[in-house]
Amino acid sequence: MNSVEDALGIDRSPAALLGLGWNDAALQNILKEWPDRPFIDDESVEKAVEDGRLSLFNLDLGVYLSLTDEHSFMSRYGLTRSSGAITVCRVVLFGQFRQDVNRYEGAVFAGLDTRSSFQAWSEALGRSEWVHTVAGVVRKARWRPSGIVVDVSFTPVGECRLISITPAFTQDAIATQSARREVHAQILSPEGVISSLRAPLTSPDLMRSMQGVGYPSKLDEASSYGEIDFSSDQGFDLYAAPRHALNFPTSENIPPATLCLSGARYRHDLDFKSVQWQGALPFGITFDDGPDTVLAKIGQPVESEDFDEMEGFHRWRFDSFDLHVLYSLVEDCVYRVTLLGRKKVGRQSAVRLKPSR
Repeated sequence: MNSVEDALGIDRSPAALLGLGWNDAALQNILKEWPDRPFIDDESVEKAVEDGRLSLFNLDLGVYLSLTDEHSFMSRYGLTRSSGAITVCRVVLFGQFRQDVNRYEGAVFAGLDTRSSFQAWSEALGRSEWVHTVAGVVRKARWRPSGIVVDVSFTPVGECRLISITPAFTQDAIATQSARREVHAQILSPEGVISSLRAPLTSPDLMRSMQGVGYPSKLDEASSYGEIDFSSDQGFDLYAAPRHALNFPTSENIPPATLCLSGARYRHDLDFKSVQWQGALPFGITFDDGPDTVLAKIGQPVESEDFDEMEGFHRWRFDSFDLHVLYSLVEDCVYRVTLLGRKKVGRQSAVRLKPSR
């Protein structure tokens, strides 16, 4: 089998995989010879439903599939096209990606493939919805043909790096995101978090600035877990730490055990079933940015970084906080943006690349 296109039929593009449920015979026929398939059993699917995601690779074909649970799919994209506990929600076709990943050799649509340039995409599909450039070179662009969303990433020399295809959000999902955006415009912003680091969680200013998301009712979470989780309905979390663990000016008169704001984490959509944070991010970062775009926006050297085949992070150290940006490399996007307040020596939190939540 030379491509996903061969399995689907010569007249159908890989976008036809979107919305197929795990039980779909055509999907299972495509996956039967994939390296990951023998290791995926009922327990694996149940875990994928719990986490809201399952990732499948075929490095020989140059294809990556992301599946999410049926409820998460339907609340964003509408009805699935076939049954199954998990459903295909993203198809990625690799071009000039990594040496160990073959180029996807099939057609995509409209005469385009993983060798097509930005100009070819623009000629076939018209003006893109947006373009990200670094040093005058197009690194990523988005089009919306025929009810799907297509993000195309390019290398620094203009070669197609990967093509990511997802369904378009339904009108109901767009309305929900818009309402969430209005809420996020009224509550504490990331810049507000930075200026409020070390403030007691029950300070009047914090209580007032977070009242739009039911903040007072969730304060008990900070005592138990050191976090306040708003991810399932708002797309972010707040961190808390006792005053004695934080690097406070000596003039601050706050009891040592007082829980104070110590950071925040902002999530991409479907990050462990999280909805996406709809407010602004620091330094003008967006969730659609790839690593090079983020580096260009921040404009200063990183303190640390680590990358593997699927994901990676950059971390910067500023005067009063650290900025940690986690990327999905196979989707070429930002997955989490984390602000960490300065702690006393030996107490600075490490941000794990693959946390349980």
